[in-house]
Amino acid sequence: MADRFFVKVFAPSKAELVQLQKFDLDLFQPTARANEREASIEGLVTMHDVEQLVRHGYRVLVEEESTKRARARNTIELGQWLEERRKAR
Repeated sequence: MADRFFVKVFAPSKAELVQLQKFDLDLFQPTARANEREASIEGLVTMHDVEQLVRHGYRVLVEEESTKRARARNTIELGQWLEERRKAR
């Protein structure tokens, strides 16, 4: 599986942003923003996707690799966590 990256995609207009649907990408709809000059949306895509978007006239800001935002892998039982919280008081 290809590495994925958190990105921000910029389009010249809201209509162009809507056209991103044809690429079938993992875009975060609640992050969509538009003003008179441009529109943007955030997402999680591969470098191949980034290249495709740029070829179609979009600007793409690559923010960071998805693995850098991965959840912590250290886990403990609830009882142990509660005990540690009590001791910390």
